[in-house]
Amino acid sequence: MTTINAIIVAAMTEEMTPFTSLLPDFTTSKVRTPFGSAFLARKGRSSILFLTTGVGMVAASGLLAWALGKFEPRAIVSVGSAGGLDGSLAIGDIVVGTKYVHGAADATAFGYAPGQIPGQPEYFEATADLVEAAQAASQANRSTHAGLVVSSDSFITEANVADMRTTFPGVLSADMESQALAQIAHAFDIPFASVRSISDVVGASDAKKQAQTFNDELDGVATAAARTVLDLLSRTSALDIERSGHGPAQHFSKASLQCALFLMLAKAHKLEPSDATLPDGLAADIAEHIDGLEPGVRERVIKLIAAGYEFSETEPSATLTAKDYDTQRAEFVKSHGKDQSGFMWPPTSQTVIKRFNGYWNDALTSIGLKPRRGRNRGGLKFSSDDYLFAIRSYVIDAHYDRRQPSFNAYTAWLTESGNAGKLPSGAAIRQRFGSWKEALNAAAIDRES
Repeated sequence: MTTINAIIVAAMTEEMTPFTSLLPDFTTSKVRTPFGSAFLARKGRSSILFLTTGVGMVAASGLLAWALGKFEPRAIVSVGSAGGLDGSLAIGDIVVGTKYVHGAADATAFGYAPGQIPGQPEYFEATADLVEAAQAASQANRSTHAGLVVSSDSFITEANVADMRTTFPGVLSADMESQALAQIAHAFDIPFASVRSISDVVGASDAKKQAQTFNDELDGVATAAARTVLDLLSRTSALDIERSGHGPAQHFSKASLQCALFLMLAKAHKLEPSDATLPDGLAADIAEHIDGLEPGVRERVIKLIAAGYEFSETEPSATLTAKDYDTQRAEFVKSHGKDQSGFMWPPTSQTVIKRFNGYWNDALTSIGLKPRRGRNRGGLKFSSDDYLFAIRSYVIDAHYDRRQPSFNAYTAWLTESGNAGKLPSGAAIRQRFGSWKEALNAAAIDRES
């Protein structure tokens, strides 16, 4: 299994072509595929797999599933064009899906919601970090919208758009792949988002003219979507990489994460800026992250970090929950995000947790706080061997039953096997290892078997 930063998926060659000119500093190599096409782009420590699947739900999900048997990405992004279903959309606008439903699925007779496939969630959600990064990557001459996306193997026209809007209130756009890709990403527990540029607006013309508009606009909207996706990848904390002037470069340093914690600690406790001097390591590290801010804002941020640093020394019992951190971060990004042309610092609490052994308390301890001791990690009785035993036992049973191991199925297996409470919960496993994929890796599970 080859670990990579991301997989970018497009249906058509025209939607993938812009990336060849947008990646001048990357080294590319073709990857043999059973159908469709793929190439791997590398630069330094960054590597991205680009899949061109062919149009439609089966083609898209089939090639992505094949790729996930060979590569282990940290995020999956669907890119390309889409038809606008909301009257406020204009050709060239960017739509980032927050929820994905199957536009042709109808099992309502059995109590399922419209668009819900039996046995699956009502909808598949995009990863919040990716959506936020896509919105931050907005291009000056294009509007970015976030919301519900429907997918099916049918082209939505004026003849059937009214039914689609009635069935799925608030739907923004329609395409032929996003929901299927979201379902595969969900099954493999991999962060996902779809970023599409509007090539035609349904109802703005008759079906024949709509198709002509699609063909005329495809090249331009494909380039717009590709630019947004590359900017997204350089910003998103799901990839945990910083952006330099030459693109993705390196991981967040621990010092930069500690500065983020000090800043949010100061904001959460409404501290006044301090003139205290930060340790050299912190001061030097934070400078590059806030270089894009206005000078006055930059000075205030440094002084608030200093205030948080002092506060952690004098009040080690002070509290800062992950929720408080994200609340303060959201306010900071909303106020100053547009001032930063590079990677969006500070990262989310999710990224902080991942970098501190999977525990928020470890992050707090690193800045001198003494968090209250709650329940011991993973419960009072589970050792490292217990975690590995649980994962391996479940995977063996899943293979015996010819089922694909998954996080959701593990939780059900605990109950069905009578091991609930006797073995670590799915949430405990995910917290300990950071993700389901990392848990399988730690247990040395060969997912190709």
